[in-house]
Formats: sequence, C-alpha cells, structure tokens
Amino acid sequence: MDRRSFLIASSAAVLARPAFSQTDWPSRPIRIIVPFAAGGPTDFIARLFSTPLSTVLGQPVVVENRPGASGNIGSQAVADATPDGYTLLHNTVGMHGIIPLMYPDLRLQPLRDFVPIATTGAMPNVLVTHPTKLQVNSVQQLVEKGRSRPGALNFATFGSGTSPHVYAMLLQKVAGFTGTPIPYRGSAPAMTAVLAGEVDFLFDNISTCIGQIKGGALQALGITSPSRSSALPNLPTMNEAGYPGFNLNFWFSLEAPVKTPAPIVEKLQLAMAQVIAEKSYIDGLKARGAEPFATERSELRAFIVRETEGWQKTAKELGVKPD
Repeated sequence: MDRRSFLIASSAAVLARPAFSQTDWPSRPIRIIVPFAAGGPTDFIARLFSTPLSTVLGQPVVVENRPGASGNIGSQAVADATPDGYTLLHNTVGMHGIIPLMYPDLRLQPLRDFVPIATTGAMPNVLVTHPTKLQVNSVQQLVEKGRSRPGALNFATFGSGTSPHVYAMLLQKVAGFTGTPIPYRGSAPAMTAVLAGEVDFLFDNISTCIGQIKGGALQALGITSPSRSSALPNLPTMNEAGYPGFNLNFWFSLEAPVKTPAPIVEKLQLAMAQVIAEKSYIDGLKARGAEPFATERSELRAFIVRETEGWQKTAKELGVKPD
C-alpha cells in the first residue's frame, strides 16, 4: 500500500469510530476564515479543499473572506472565536513569519494563538508587469528601468509583509534599485491594478495570474520557485534570470484556535490528511500552478516554528516595515 492509500485508509478508519468525547462534533456547519480578499491564492485553496472536507466530515464547510490589515483582521477574529472546531483559519507562512515581527504590539501571535491542522499547498510567485506600460520583456530590463529612475517605479503588494512585498524588497536588494510599495487588500485587486497600468510590477501568486499571462494581458518576467513550473515551462526562474536568493517557500495551512479540544483537532487533522491525498485535490492545485505540500502531523509544529524563523530572518535583513 502506498503512502497516499495508507493515509486515506487510516483516516477513514479513525473517523468512522466514536473515539472522542465530543462524539457529536461536527453537528453544524464549519466556517473557514480567509484573511484576504476573495479570488486570491489563500481563498482559492480554501475553496478547493472545503468541498471534500465537507464530504468527509458530513457537515457544510463555508469559506468566509475577512480581509484587511495584512491579514490581521480575519486572523484575530479566529483567535478570538470559541475554540470548538467550528471556526478555522486558512493561514499563510507570511502571517506566521512576518506579521509578528512587523507588529510586535498586536494581540495576535500566530504561534501562540493557533494549533495547526494541516499544510494545504504551496505555490511560487510570478513577477508580472503590464505588457505595454513599461515595455520590458525580462527581469534585467525591469531592473534597468528601476536603476535609471531611482524611486520612480512602484509595485503592488497585499500589504506590508505579504509575499509580494517581501519578494519585491528582495529583488530591490539584490538588483540595487528602489521602488515604492502600493498596498492592496489582496491578490485580485492588486492584479487588477497591474492590468489597468496603475502600478509597474507585482510578484503575484501563480494561481491568480496564470490565466492573464496565458491570455497576454500580463507580461511574466520570472518565477520565484527553485525550478521552472510545469504550468509555465518557458518562464525562467529568478535565479536563471540572474537574481538568486528567491528560495523562500510560500505555503498555506489550516489552523484552529489554540484551545480547541485535542480530539477535535485530531479529527480535523485526519480528515484533512484524507482530503489532501485525493487525486482530485492534487490535480486541482496543479491546474492553477500550485503544488501539493503535505506535512506529517507529528512534524507540523516544528515545521512552522522553523519556517517562521527563516522568514523573520529574511524580513529583518530586508528591513521590511509596516505601511
């Protein structure tokens, strides 16, 4: 039996038996809060797994968007929710690794306030620009524009500390130019701004921009993954373009308030192990340029701590600050 079949079989067996004191859980719909605007990658992945998760648990799973303050508004709402397994958060590595560093006075501390259920996927970002505004066809040409007009170029972000912000700051550091960040409430409005020519460039998540790239509405210059994406095989990596260092893996995770009873957390973890091993879910990720990214339950906490430290180190080196 391969690993995927084992996960499905073992998860189904545990879910089928009344092993927990909360034998009636779940007895009503479950909400998954996405702390960013609809249409973005955090939203896309949550909606992709919500349907099979509903099937496994036998209750509706509803995705609700609560954007704002670089993800803090929706995340804080989940941290403050009753820890009964009915309000969950679809989180990002950026919320763990950078937000606490940027906003040390916030009540929200992701490592303290949430318990991980499962990593749900990972995806690279793509450096995109308007096809005619700057008239650039490579990362090098964009960099030359930035160097020739210090401070003149602007770039879209989803707020300070989000992946587009960090990647743009990293490019400026390794390439030696400066630009101006323009924050938006999520991937979809940021991409709309690039399409309209309101901003010069954006490191957008591949799942959001791939259709516009293939349709010619966006010019793709490079991808942040260590190797080329099968979804955009002709697009060079940032390293191939001559700008190394883009080795930060951007992943997503389902989480619950920290005081959620352990039996419910376990049931959710086993249910998600079944969902993310399904071929239809994996195919759904790959169709939008994302990748499956499963982490063993026993390793989840240590993995998130390690990743948090890595992203915080990069953010400090780049001098990432709040808007």
